[in-house]
Amino acid sequence: MLWKMRLLIIICLIVSVAACSPLTATSSPTSSPEPAASATLEATNTSQPSATLSPTVRVKTATPTPETPTQTPVLEETIMAVQVPSVSPALISPDRKWRAEVMSYDCTPFADMGDYALERLMLVQEGGGDRIVDQQLLACGGLGAFGLEPLFWSPNSLFLYYTDAREGVPDGCGYWERSILRLDVTQWVVEKLGRGPLSPDGLKLATWQGMELVVWDIDGGEIGRVSASAPQSLDGPIAWSPDSQSLVYLQYASDCPFVSGKSYVVRLDLPELSAEILVESEAPSFGGVKWEFPDALRLFDENRVEWGYDFKTEELEVVK
Repeated sequence: MLWKMRLLIIICLIVSVAACSPLTATSSPTSSPEPAASATLEATNTSQPSATLSPTVRVKTATPTPETPTQTPVLEETIMAVQVPSVSPALISPDRKWRAEVMSYDCTPFADMGDYALERLMLVQEGGGDRIVDQQLLACGGLGAFGLEPLFWSPNSLFLYYTDAREGVPDGCGYWERSILRLDVTQWVVEKLGRGPLSPDGLKLATWQGMELVVWDIDGGEIGRVSASAPQSLDGPIAWSPDSQSLVYLQYASDCPFVSGKSYVVRLDLPELSAEILVESEAPSFGGVKWEFPDALRLFDENRVEWGYDFKTEELEVVK
């Protein structure tokens, strides 16, 4: 009887030690911690584009980005995990080596944070080597100017020009034109050029950078820059001459809620970038300009009345 009791005690000790030993490899893994911002999602799609953000792409000048929460990487990864992107028509470089296109991920709801969408401007190369040029995380239903769009390539295929304000307008009032950015595909540098129009021959660009007007060579760099003729006034619209060898720009005292105060019509001739004030007027105050014919301008005042300016006679009169 005594040996049976001893055997029972030994068996109990063995069972007790086994119950306290570590888990074996066959145990189920522990669940990973939840991300900082959890998404309210309907479905999961694990297919992803193969391109990754290249560490060699640099921004030469600071560019504004839409306001986003601090959990940006979490939001972007979640959106890409559950949305299948739509792809814009490609803008192909003249040498046929690159396709510029925008991948758009639709709005995704996030608990207590609202809905967010994602856009990526891609450069796709034949044979692989895709790159992300720029991206925007967008608050769905938000206001302001937004959206990525490739605009045109330089004839030598070295520069891609695009905008980060495809649609919408910023809050407030007054003159506004979408900003233009340029990617150098040899250096992988993005430079913000400012806002302004392309010349009729497609070879030059004129933009405002603060109170300086800058003229750019589409195939190269900066042609030159000049300070605004009226530094205490606001910058306004730019219009190229039909032959792309001159331009005019407007300045005025105020543009909110409407153009008012003293306005200036300034002509700038290339290549010297010599400036001349053609018109200085407070009543009317001019806020719009078109240069469609070599010898005359069309001007528009605060009441949208059209005026004509003749370069030969230097006369200004209402168009009836």
